[in-house]
Amino acid sequence: MTELPRIQDNLYMAVNGAWQNKTVIPPDKAMVGADSDLADDIRAKLVRDLTAIAKGDKQTDAKPLQYAAKLYVKAADKAARDKAGITPVLPRLQRLESLQDLAAYREALPELLAKGYPLPLDSFVSADVHDPETNQLQLLGFDTILPDAEQYTEDNEENDEKFAAWSEMAKELLQAAGYDAATAASYVQDALAFDRRNAALQPSNEWLAVDKNWDNALSWADLASDGRNIGLTKALASMMPAAPATVNLIMPKVFAQLNDLVNEENYHQWLHMAIIRELIDDAGLLSDDLRIKGDAYDRLLYGREVALDWVKAAFYLATRFLSDPIGLYYGQTYFGEAAKQDVTNMVKDIIAQYEVQLRNNTWLSDATREKAIAKLKTMKIKMGYPDDVFAMYNTLHFDDGDDLFTAESKLADQTLAFRMSQVGKPVDRSEWGMPGYLVNACYEPTMNDITFPAGILQPPYYSLDWSRAANLGGTGATIGHEISHSFDNNGAEYDANGKMANWWTDADKAEFAKDVDAIADQFDGRDSYGAKINGRLTVSENIADNAGMAVALDLLGKDASKEELHEFFEAYTKSWATKMRPEMAQNRATTDVHAPAELRVNVPVLNFDAWYRAYDVKPGDGMYLAPDKRVNIWNK
Repeated sequence: MTELPRIQDNLYMAVNGAWQNKTVIPPDKAMVGADSDLADDIRAKLVRDLTAIAKGDKQTDAKPLQYAAKLYVKAADKAARDKAGITPVLPRLQRLESLQDLAAYREALPELLAKGYPLPLDSFVSADVHDPETNQLQLLGFDTILPDAEQYTEDNEENDEKFAAWSEMAKELLQAAGYDAATAASYVQDALAFDRRNAALQPSNEWLAVDKNWDNALSWADLASDGRNIGLTKALASMMPAAPATVNLIMPKVFAQLNDLVNEENYHQWLHMAIIRELIDDAGLLSDDLRIKGDAYDRLLYGREVALDWVKAAFYLATRFLSDPIGLYYGQTYFGEAAKQDVTNMVKDIIAQYEVQLRNNTWLSDATREKAIAKLKTMKIKMGYPDDVFAMYNTLHFDDGDDLFTAESKLADQTLAFRMSQVGKPVDRSEWGMPGYLVNACYEPTMNDITFPAGILQPPYYSLDWSRAANLGGTGATIGHEISHSFDNNGAEYDANGKMANWWTDADKAEFAKDVDAIADQFDGRDSYGAKINGRLTVSENIADNAGMAVALDLLGKDASKEELHEFFEAYTKSWATKMRPEMAQNRATTDVHAPAELRVNVPVLNFDAWYRAYDVKPGDGMYLAPDKRVNIWNK
């Protein structure tokens, strides 16, 4: 048996090492963690209940939930999906093949947009950061094959392996759809050429990790000019109540060069990429062998040995467009009112403690301090599950006789139509960013709200039966983390109303920037399965971890006993128990704004006196950091 380190040398492995050493990652997963058993249990309950609802063994008057149950049963029907094989997607491929020149594509774009065909760009609707009460159309580029545009600046064996795996997958899907080997190979070469040109216009993930970089308004007239080759504004206008005065570009360089990206000379490259992307996107809705073929590239990226288990995959298809009603059902059925009230009280306590920290802070000016406190006081708490489903879900429907592909296509079209119809209309702030069954939590800066789904409000994160210290470590630090996002390097750009506006004095902002740099430096270059962590990519999450732990420890109290501190730190550490495949760890090092779990435990604690007091950590110990290197952003 591997000997575990002293806690003073490696908190994460001292607490989680035994679990880490014995835990085996299932072949269809790239990662397991503290939440794995919980997420599996939640999914098993919901699969059982959705099946019972579809059969009529369990009754519900909620139409959206009835549709979710029917959709799960269609997704789980392996015999029907295997019998249909490739057939469901063929009409969509034929439609794309009929568009043999750019003029035909331009004429068809309104239909292609409405029916969810791949476009050389992507879009979504969300609050205008300068008018957060109003929905705005957001535009971004088409996904690259490699996970980060920055990776295209290097030619190496790892990139070659990824391109080869993607190409092989694409060829197999094309041949399954009836294309001969030579045609499939030609289509793949064209798609790779488009991908290279597209990647040259895309920003890096590090650039995308900064919210201010996303703020690029463009007039409707300029968008019409930039997208004239494909008739972009005509297509977009066909789905909106009225043409907006402006849209927002998340990737401005893509749109500045859109007429070069797709033009008469290179159109065939885009068309062949669109056909391949259509096949990849739809493979998960088809037969089991096609589902497995379409998963091949992701398996390489994340190191999974096999495709996702059939039942799990079917559940995810049911939640793809109907997660909200499933989450509402889960919260109402499995989350107790006592726990909801207890955690709500904890959130209120943590918000109040943040106010104490801000009032006692020694470097904030009074002007910035009062605006920060106003932001805290207006923060909305979304706890457990919503009061009702979001309005959109009452509009979604399909026919009982529809196959899975048809049902999912209808739901996708209806969802897009609803979202596009909201451009220029008021934001519905009752909408939740996460469904109630999810084991996660989030902060939304344009709404200034925090969401804690019922899924995460249970062991191994929280229990009514745990001590206060354990609950503060297991959940309190996470609650503090989400609240802290309102003041991380991104959240600090938004005011109490969710508007992107500078509410800081210049001096305060300069002081804050020093702490941002210090937090980035604490993580930058650290190792994760042979990959180096980018401190700038992960800095917002690392700031939130630091501040969340600080406020939870403050709430525990400066007179907390060693026993209470042990309960706190060990509950926190157990909540981050994670084991992942090296391929996933290396991929996440360039794509994920979250640092690896071991670092999210071992780095933040170094900054707090309570850590040194809890375990008598001294110079020479592996987890000792000199006092002048410690960062405690708000509590100073």
